[in-house]
Amino acid sequence: MIAYDRFLTENLSKYKFAPRVREDVINALANYKELRPKMENFTFNDGTSQDLVCLEGTIPVDYHKSTYNIPIAIFLYETHPHTPPMVYVRPTSTMQIKASDFVDNNGLVHLPYISDWKHPGSDLIGLLAVLQVVFGERSPVFAKFPVHTETIPKPTPPVYVPYPQGAGFYAQPPILTSTDPGSLPGYIPPVPGVGWQIPTIPNMGGMQMPQLPNYSSPFPDPSGMPSLPTMSVAGQTMSYFPTPSSDNQRGSLTEDHLRLSLRSAVMDKIRRVQNELICQHGDELKAIQQAQSDLECGGQKLKSMFARMDVEQSEATQALDSLNKKNAELSDLVKRLNATENEPLNVDEAVDTTYPLYRQLVSSFAEEQAIEDAIFYLVTALGKGVLDVDVFLKAIRELSRKQFMLRATVQQCREKAGLPLW
Repeated sequence: MIAYDRFLTENLSKYKFAPRVREDVINALANYKELRPKMENFTFNDGTSQDLVCLEGTIPVDYHKSTYNIPIAIFLYETHPHTPPMVYVRPTSTMQIKASDFVDNNGLVHLPYISDWKHPGSDLIGLLAVLQVVFGERSPVFAKFPVHTETIPKPTPPVYVPYPQGAGFYAQPPILTSTDPGSLPGYIPPVPGVGWQIPTIPNMGGMQMPQLPNYSSPFPDPSGMPSLPTMSVAGQTMSYFPTPSSDNQRGSLTEDHLRLSLRSAVMDKIRRVQNELICQHGDELKAIQQAQSDLECGGQKLKSMFARMDVEQSEATQALDSLNKKNAELSDLVKRLNATENEPLNVDEAVDTTYPLYRQLVSSFAEEQAIEDAIFYLVTALGKGVLDVDVFLKAIRELSRKQFMLRATVQQCREKAGLPLW
């Protein structure tokens, strides 16, 4: 770790946020021991190149209950950690990139964690953990089949022509694993009841191979049947011939391998179709969910409007009933007025109150105002010499006492009736 610290000190001078880059890289190297930092020249799509810090190595991935080391390279921009890093899968000579939704043919990794990168919520440890999970679900590489010049490869998958099943015929073609003549079947003994032998073919680089002989049997002439697949070894051509089933387990894929391969291919196909359907119907689903949310909000508004309308309808019904009563009262009053139109009008009966308190208030107020008028006329008469002073004072004293009592009565009535006081 000291060597890594020295390396970062020497090479982070161009990085704008060097302390944060150092901390992020040190934490990643401490958790993933197989990663190594180095400076590497990176060429961008526009042709420009730049020396960037690269974390190269392998990360452990659990795939199908087994642990594999996936080689990767992480390039850090000079504005790291505010700019998301670039992640590449770097297969070895025995590996080949397996393109998918997250890895392109060049090995560049595309993940939502990278596209949604935001400091400080995103860092290299989180990125590496996401890579382990994603690569554990779908491996970004697969192993190449080794090619040996000394080994005769088996066609994948071979197509066999059906032949009569009888003594002397076997289920699978021979599997050649070595050029050592002792390891190749140079001769197959005759099978009882058939009466033929397989002679050896000419020497091909020290190897002996069986050839199809002429024989007589109760089966149809093999010359009329399609020829078996042929392959070339060391410049010569040889035909596939059946060998005992015990050799089928050497250098060939078993049924379990084929079943796992088929299952993996089907799962990949299902995932691709599922992702296509999700992308295709994702926007429609969001639109439907938004419409559903709007409809629910609209339903709540409609319910509140209906409740308010019910209240207003009830109030309107009550107001209508009250209006009908008032109209009935007015109609009766109009009828009575029409009936008494030709009769002389009694002012005291025409002006009346609804309650005795109001009647007392009106009566006291009217009497008090009358006394006020009487005092006014007495003062006028005194000024004109109609009354002498003694008579005037006696009348004024009596009227003022009565006026005072009436005003007190008016005040009490107004107070009881809740009317403003003078």
